[in-house]
Amino acid sequence: MGYSREVYDAATAVLEKRRAEARARAAALHEQVAARHPRVPEIEREMAQSAIQVARAVLDGRDVDAAVERIKDRNLALQAELAAILAQEGAGQTDFEPRYHCPRCEDTGYANGHVCDCFRALLREEAYRRLSYAGPMQEADFDSLRLEYYPDTPDSRTGVVPRTRMKEILTYCRCYAEDFDARSPSLLLRGPTGTGKTHVSLAVARKAVERGFGVVYGPVQMLLHRLEKEHFGRAEGNSEEMMTGCDLLILDDLGSEFSSPFYTSCLYNLINSRMLEARPTIISTNLGQSELMERYGEQITSRIIGTFVPLAFLGKDIRQIKLQQRIR
Repeated sequence: MGYSREVYDAATAVLEKRRAEARARAAALHEQVAARHPRVPEIEREMAQSAIQVARAVLDGRDVDAAVERIKDRNLALQAELAAILAQEGAGQTDFEPRYHCPRCEDTGYANGHVCDCFRALLREEAYRRLSYAGPMQEADFDSLRLEYYPDTPDSRTGVVPRTRMKEILTYCRCYAEDFDARSPSLLLRGPTGTGKTHVSLAVARKAVERGFGVVYGPVQMLLHRLEKEHFGRAEGNSEEMMTGCDLLILDDLGSEFSSPFYTSCLYNLINSRMLEARPTIISTNLGQSELMERYGEQITSRIIGTFVPLAFLGKDIRQIKLQQRIR
């Protein structure tokens, strides 16, 4: 499982902020109590000397047990005095210790040598937030895609019933998302505008993120424009590393981007690099095979057609259907 460096950095920053705030709150309380009760720092200094006093008693070698007992009794008396002062303030001795957001790892992100659940949760939240920024995640689940928008009569061109086809695609993609791992195949979601390709892509992305995988999603135009800005020094970042190294890359709406040799080169590098490293990619497009060949050439098209699992979407533009229903 591999989140991007940006996701790790953002989650780590949250942990650092939590830890700093917990320590600051404890220090502020201590300062307030000490200001009202000067005896508090005196007690703390005397208690801190206990270990030194015990060591001296041992070195002196004279009636060590009795000396240790006296020091112990004195410490207990000091603790009782401190507790009484704190009680006046409505506090306890533990209130001087930082109250961390996660007591298990004390907001470090690691407990007993392992990644803490709180850190995992932050990573998921940050990855989800970034994914939400790129797409309408509030609608991105399999259950919200309504099959009644798909015709239940055979398509005149293919003879396939769109609603039946969509049930099959949903079943396949739901299983794909629930079982997703580094060995999952790449998918080609192809079909007319408005038939649910982006919705299904985001639903897969959402489930993969919830399961802890690193996902980069975006319209092809947006992702390639980001690469262009970084390549020519107009922006900082490591987008190419993120796109080639993430667990799942989703290139939405291939064919809608501006056509340029640079974009085509970037697209080839992304697809080829991920194919060589056996990293799964999902591509959605309105283009057929001949249109892909005409626009991108054999190098890119052969890799997509030859290595991606094709899922052919059918039906009418659901966005237009919904718009017509609202007008009525």
